[in-house]
Amino acid sequence: MLISNRPGASASGVNQRTMQTLKEIILNFRVKWPILSIIALTSFSNPISGQTVFPNDPDSAKIHTEDIALFWKVFNATTPGFDGKTFKKEYLDAGSEGLKGFIKMRIESGENLSKTIKENVAYYNAIRNSSLSIENKRDTLQKHLKNFKIKYPAAVFPDVYFVIGAKNSGGTVFNGGLIVGAEMFGKESDNFKPRLNIEVIDLVVIHELVHFQQKYITDNTLLAQSIKEGAADFICELVTGSHSNKPIYEYGNSHEKELWLEFKEKMHSKDWKPWLYGSKDNSRPQDLGYWMGYRIVKAYYYNMEDKSKAIDDILNINNFKEFLQKSGYNPQ
Repeated sequence: MLISNRPGASASGVNQRTMQTLKEIILNFRVKWPILSIIALTSFSNPISGQTVFPNDPDSAKIHTEDIALFWKVFNATTPGFDGKTFKKEYLDAGSEGLKGFIKMRIESGENLSKTIKENVAYYNAIRNSSLSIENKRDTLQKHLKNFKIKYPAAVFPDVYFVIGAKNSGGTVFNGGLIVGAEMFGKESDNFKPRLNIEVIDLVVIHELVHFQQKYITDNTLLAQSIKEGAADFICELVTGSHSNKPIYEYGNSHEKELWLEFKEKMHSKDWKPWLYGSKDNSRPQDLGYWMGYRIVKAYYYNMEDKSKAIDDILNINNFKEFLQKSGYNPQ
């Protein structure tokens, strides 16, 4: 997914911001699913070569689900052996550009996909119906995209590819758009707990679409990264009425003052633990940095009279310390 051809961006600034944002989006997808540690940010070779101009019209954004049907066709045909060569020829080689973009460092190969399926047959069968139901999300997603355009007229809308991979990645980006690993979502039941419920997959797409719009200076502090994630949750909520991280927000809202005092002591460091992307601290929910960033961004939004300008500011931050100051966020 590229953001380099957005109106008003200079060529030199674009390349730096593109690299940074691409890395952050991949990191975000990776760490939302802690088991996905094999995805390395160093997998970039030249991600901005062959840059694509993405449409400003949400109706022009294509939502691809064809790889899901293709996967199950090959799955059914190869049961119970799940032959790797067949998966390569009839799924990976025959799939969309998005599926091909999901191979390196994720699916890896037909043999790896075959091995993963054989080790997790019950899991794949459990997410079958959920993955097929994504086709029914088109109207909901298009509605969200149009509302996104209303909230942020400068938005661009890349293609979204839903694919099924090797149970190791929620998604990534490539030159053609955004790729979502549909097998990471499912319908919860008494004996099956996916990482995220299929019902929030549209919210995850919008969260990532917000990341796609962000043009920030390079800043790897806890404050900056929390605001980046919180901004995606906040604007997703403005657009859709909700976001996908509700459980951590319930805890955060109940412990706001103490969390702020703790966060404030560490926010200018580059150590994100235990606030973001998994933690060994079992005494509280993981990823509370999303909530903290959300609270700061929300305070900024409601502290500004011009809400359209507020959204533009939120997506184009040049100084995170100054942004925090202007937000007025300081719970007592």
